[in-house]
Amino acid sequence: MAVALAVMFCACGRDKSSGVYNVMDYGAVSDTTRLSAAAFQKAIDACAAAGGGEVIVPPGDYLVANIAMKSNVHLRLQAGSTLYASRDTSHYADIPTGAADMQACQVVILARDANDIAISGPGRIHCRAVRQMYQREPKDTTVENTDFITGREIYNAARYGADYLTKYRKVLPCPSAIDLGGCSGVRITDLGVEESSGWGVHIQQCDDVAVRGVNIKSSGINGVNSDGLDIDGCSRVVISDCIIDTGDDALCLKTTKSDGEPKPCRDIAISNCVLRSSSAALKIGTESHADFERIAVTNCIINGANRGINIILRDGGDVRNVAFSDMVISTVRHAPFWWGNGDPVFFITQKRGDAKCGVIENVTMRNIIADGESGVRIENFDSKITNVRISDFQLTMHPEDGSVDKRARDAFLFKGVDGLWLSACSVVWDGYQPEWGKAYAFDDVTDLHQWQCTGADAPKRP
Repeated sequence: MAVALAVMFCACGRDKSSGVYNVMDYGAVSDTTRLSAAAFQKAIDACAAAGGGEVIVPPGDYLVANIAMKSNVHLRLQAGSTLYASRDTSHYADIPTGAADMQACQVVILARDANDIAISGPGRIHCRAVRQMYQREPKDTTVENTDFITGREIYNAARYGADYLTKYRKVLPCPSAIDLGGCSGVRITDLGVEESSGWGVHIQQCDDVAVRGVNIKSSGINGVNSDGLDIDGCSRVVISDCIIDTGDDALCLKTTKSDGEPKPCRDIAISNCVLRSSSAALKIGTESHADFERIAVTNCIINGANRGINIILRDGGDVRNVAFSDMVISTVRHAPFWWGNGDPVFFITQKRGDAKCGVIENVTMRNIIADGESGVRIENFDSKITNVRISDFQLTMHPEDGSVDKRARDAFLFKGVDGLWLSACSVVWDGYQPEWGKAYAFDDVTDLHQWQCTGADAPKRP
């Protein structure tokens, strides 16, 4: 019994000598009507002042906002604990600019220029997003407009009579769960994140990052801008064993600008994740002001996404030396206001405004089983795509059941590619759709190599 009491004391009380700090000893209360942010901050500050340690959050429901992590601190949410984001705008202070100049000033947990920090579960963070429906302004849909990335989709929706005007917007305040900038030595593990208004976990311009066992969820109906995990201008990152199901992009690599300067995404390893999204499940871009290189994705499952694997370059950065392998992908069409056509693979170079458009080079996809309501699209509009190798890729095309604005055309479509290797690829048409075309379509493709690929053109009307 004495041993049990000692263990309980270490887990639930404050023990400065062991570097353990309990937020309840600093005034936190399990009451979602009373703000506990100041108590959390006092515990973190005390831990950091003592040289670091662990700040524990016991089981309970806590109302919080803008908790700032400090170097050498591990914030651990015990089983049964939930941090609820405040819905009172006055509870959020401006985040000071620094290594990461973020647009969002509303966040549950943040850090700037901190070293060796950890945030872990098995507790969770609930951001309590509120969203409302609205009607956007009609666009000129008399001609197909490819000058912007959703131009073809909007044209198609209007042409077939689908509702492309209904959208959703966030209602203030718009807290995200975690926002880290300019940090090194970051660990986020075994944590739950729910209903973020913005990007759920945003890690910008950080080095030596590990994200493992994180479960992120937001509405697939109205969860606009609620990306799951965004790795933004970071280097040396390992992501594994995560389950992400979001309205907007599930797992996204970006290179946005911070303090006016972007940083590249380099040396990223992603494995053993299950992803779902009303938009893109796994994306490189759209924000692409700096380069992406040395990226490996393996042993992942994508199910129910509007787009599967994506590379979207618009802002001048390049993508090179990227490998996707051993994946299973299943995509379906979502509402017209979401980006995507049910594409298992979508690569595009298309500049934004006057910006130079980057290039995609040295990309491989190997041992992939995919089925979707659209196909594989790799298209260059404003730059170049070179050295793409696809092997052991099984693609099954399904009709777009329930969609008025049919968008799917060819199974494999390549436009403006220099250096394309296709090996042991196959196409199966599971049904019939009038708009379907070729199994393999090539437009302005040079240095093409094709071995042991199967698949006839789409079936005609039964």
